[in-house]
Amino acid sequence: MRQFAFTIMPLLILILAFSCFDKESPNHPVEVRFQLLNDTGEPSTSFIEGEDILFDYRIINRLDESVTWYFDSHFNYRQMFTVYRIIPPSSEMPNGGIVEIGTPHTPKYMRDSRWGRHLPAKGEMVIRMSWKGDNEKTYMFDNWQIFYHERDALTPGKYFVEFEQEITFALYEAFHGKFRIDFEVK
Repeated sequence: MRQFAFTIMPLLILILAFSCFDKESPNHPVEVRFQLLNDTGEPSTSFIEGEDILFDYRIINRLDESVTWYFDSHFNYRQMFTVYRIIPPSSEMPNGGIVEIGTPHTPKYMRDSRWGRHLPAKGEMVIRMSWKGDNEKTYMFDNWQIFYHERDALTPGKYFVEFEQEITFALYEAFHGKFRIDFEVK
């Protein structure tokens, strides 16, 4: 009997150990979307000179139950929606280049003592900012205030918006995404 236990026990341990690994991990319960919108609220990557550009960012809960997430330093609010201009080659810059233009908002340090935020079942959290600082077109979850500095419309040229984002969740692995959208002002 003892020999039987010594031969079967390692086999059972191996079966249990390998059965705990799921070869296919399920989709993350939260989807993150980022897009640029034109003055009429339609997705676009081509804008007319003088037209406002809206930066639309959403965290969408796909579950039938609420999800808790944390607004911490990894959320990267300060660098969110950073716009860069692509400079074509010229006599001053033979290889062209990239120039950071900035963000549509003026980052301010805001203190929030909540331990976490609840994203309701099938709900979403939205951040929408206006390049020209139009508060009527601006939306920030939890009614946080967006601070804008005086910003001129972008001049004609090729641009891109790029930033990284990490979101920490209570019960799920963290989301890490790098966002980039190339766009043009005509």
